[in-house]
Amino acid sequence: MNAKLIYLARRKPGTSREDWPKQWKSHAIYASQFPSIEASLEWLRYGNRVDQPTLDGAPVDLPMLSTAHDGVANVNSGKKGAPRAASAADPEIRAALDKDELRVFDSLVNEISFSCEEEPLLEGLPGGAAIYAFLPRKAGLSNAEFLARYEGSHADLARGTLPLLAGLKRYGHNRVVTAPPPRFPFEAISEIWFETPDDAVRALKDGGLATVLDDLAEFAAMDEAVIILTTPCHGWPKDEALLKREQERSAG
Repeated sequence: MNAKLIYLARRKPGTSREDWPKQWKSHAIYASQFPSIEASLEWLRYGNRVDQPTLDGAPVDLPMLSTAHDGVANVNSGKKGAPRAASAADPEIRAALDKDELRVFDSLVNEISFSCEEEPLLEGLPGGAAIYAFLPRKAGLSNAEFLARYEGSHADLARGTLPLLAGLKRYGHNRVVTAPPPRFPFEAISEIWFETPDDAVRALKDGGLATVLDDLAEFAAMDEAVIILTTPCHGWPKDEALLKREQERSAG
């Protein structure tokens, strides 16, 4: 299991979509000055929302994708324990982070974030595009019933189906382990990494993900889910070889 912090980012009002990735990256640079935070990380990726999906240069209409948020942050601590970025113990550090978060986002990060345990169904490094599915459970199901299906037969289905997708690099199931933010009652987050944005769009457009999405609809409230296509706009480590070494060091 990997410990993670995942959050749905939305820019501060007045910031344009064009300026947003640079503004978001500036928050990561600011937070990196606190050694206790960076020391808890294995890797992180900020994924900026793809506003207009394309395939081979042509626009593609994918109505299942959400445009309500600007991006997804994926902060992976591996087996080191929970990421510290969300709950810095030092009050002065926490106050400084809160101030900078309100400079960048429309709310504090702890109001939009999810503490997770990830089960990697397909081990690998993050790629050039990621599809995230933020999943609430269907009415009438308990959290235990929802997770039993998600981590049981649905995970088995995904293991058998997703390796057939072109360009697939990594696939993970993230179980939300603390109470989710009141605005976002999601209890699990699927992340699917591809080599390129075209690979991700093709999987959605040509039905490669249809079996997985159809099965999710059996136990997740898909009309309330958030499915978002992203491409990395900031990451650490940037170099894939360094990232792989960091993963191996953490696992050891």
